Amino acid sequence: MNRVTGIKWLYNELPNLINRGIFTEETAKKLREYYGEVKSASKTTTMLIILSTVGALLIGLGIILLFAHNWENFSRLTRTILSLLPLVIGQYLCLWVLRNRPESGAFKEGAGTFLSLMVGASISLIGQTYNIPADASAFVLTWMFLIIPITYFMQASIPAAIYLIGITIWSSMQWNDPGRAFMFWPLLVIVLPHFIWTLGKEIYAVRTALLSLVISICITIAAGQSLGKLVPGSWIIIYSSIYSIFYSLGHFKTEDITTSWQPIFRFIGAVGSFVLALMATYSFVWQNHTYSEYSSMFKSKIPLPVVFGETIVSICLITLALLLFYDHVKRKNNLVALFAVTPLLAIIGYITNEGSAILPIIIFNIFIFVLSISRIREGIRRPSLPVVNIGMLMLAVLIIARFFDSDINFILKGLVFICVGIGFLAVNLNLSRRLGGANE
Repeated sequence: MNRVTGIKWLYNELPNLINRGIFTEETAKKLREYYGEVKSASKTTTMLIILSTVGALLIGLGIILLFAHNWENFSRLTRTILSLLPLVIGQYLCLWVLRNRPESGAFKEGAGTFLSLMVGASISLIGQTYNIPADASAFVLTWMFLIIPITYFMQASIPAAIYLIGITIWSSMQWNDPGRAFMFWPLLVIVLPHFIWTLGKEIYAVRTALLSLVISICITIAAGQSLGKLVPGSWIIIYSSIYSIFYSLGHFKTEDITTSWQPIFRFIGAVGSFVLALMATYSFVWQNHTYSEYSSMFKSKIPLPVVFGETIVSICLITLALLLFYDHVKRKNNLVALFAVTPLLAIIGYITNEGSAILPIIIFNIFIFVLSISRIREGIRRPSLPVVNIGMLMLAVLIIARFFDSDINFILKGLVFICVGIGFLAVNLNLSRRLGGANE
């Protein structure tokens, strides 16, 4: 933990320390006077990265629009030169940054983003100039392959994010060919070294958070296109494993967290696990026959190497999720382990789903109830209003789902909703008094 991060952590802890009588208001005031205002250089760096990226986007779009305005009036040679000119400018800009601003992340991100966009523009313009038959799938894949070197030479994460979005779009184009859609995973491996480098260098920096957000969304989308085709209904185990891994990854180096938006993986993993668990409380999720026709429709199209590859990827995801869950249990990280247990519950539900989905539904209803109560209890113990409210919100969602899913009288439903609402207000009022307004 660096000095700035440590001071931020101390300032965030002061209200709780004062409330518990460990520090007095006078002591806290002296501490703030001694350490002074925390001025993090990361805010300036963040703003520079955002501005440089937006600037690169605007310049790139402006160049394309200028060319498009008089494009048909140019000769083929002129159009060829103009098509390659943005690419040359982008390469020169990257070389200038590497030579004159090698330590500036903002300059690297801006120059790398500009060149990445110009690669796509040049390919498109050349194809139009020479009437090359349009193939959107080939265009996207070619573009993505050409911007990979930019990510590594410039050490820039936004080109990596563009690459991830591109291969996800390409994989989605192959939805009716699981053999090709599976290639998302080998393509993902190409950019993983850069992602691991960003995690090691600055795990909760803005660009790392952005890349984490993109990679989690892309994996979520691509998994639906490329996995779970061999075994009907196995998607619930695969997705629960993915979200469990995300949630576990979001708990590494938590001492470096200074703001609530930084642990992206934790947020995606928690939301994904809860939504998946809520879905698992409905019978349609466990009706494997719903997916059997879809699965058999594609089985004949999947080459043997892809069958082997999909099996390996699925097993690796499930195994990693279970190992992380076991590690949390061993370390007695009970709250984390509770979220990370979803793959195990999904496996139990899948195995016990023999013609009737009653047992899996009961398991996941109990799981959400226990998860909600544990969050409420943890929030009261800290004390923390946001944690309590999240737990109560989860419990309220479960109650609403079950009430709309049942034939209970509307008057009784209304009374239960009123009671839940009163519970929200009572707990918040009680905690607000205990915190002495510190969280307001």
